[in-house]
Amino acid sequence: MPLGLAFVPFHLSMCVSCCVTLFVDLKPYGLDPPVFSLILLSILVLCVQFVDVDPSGRGNERSMGALVGLQLGYWPTAVVGLIWPFIIAAIWLIQCSRIWRYSYPGFRIGLWTGFGASTGLIVGQIGAAVLDIGFLITAALFGILFPLLHWSLGRLPLDEEE
Repeated sequence: MPLGLAFVPFHLSMCVSCCVTLFVDLKPYGLDPPVFSLILLSILVLCVQFVDVDPSGRGNERSMGALVGLQLGYWPTAVVGLIWPFIIAAIWLIQCSRIWRYSYPGFRIGLWTGFGASTGLIVGQIGAAVLDIGFLITAALFGILFPLLHWSLGRLPLDEEE
């Protein structure tokens, strides 16, 4: 599975929402930290297509899919409550195990990426509210260590392989 597509949107949105919650005072502007985090992530999603140019020309499709996935994964939380992020996280995790095996359209890959980012947004908000700065430190260490250790997960040592 491509680590960047599954791990980076989730982790980046989790860290952005955690940092906004902990370090940015939005009360004078009348914005809530989750909404401001969503605005920042939406701008980031729209700018990614210019930074990482896709030679096949599917960058616009993926960006629009990610934007729709981010919005669809977040806004219904206001109506349904915290069961909605759980549903979106379950869909995202199921797709993480299978989407890389097939050739899906760019919009669907972007939708999957947006669901991962919206899941990270909610997890970052909850983690910052419950654990404060300790959550951000843990998320940063996880972001450093997981890519380094991911190649060794699930493998036997060389002398034990058959």
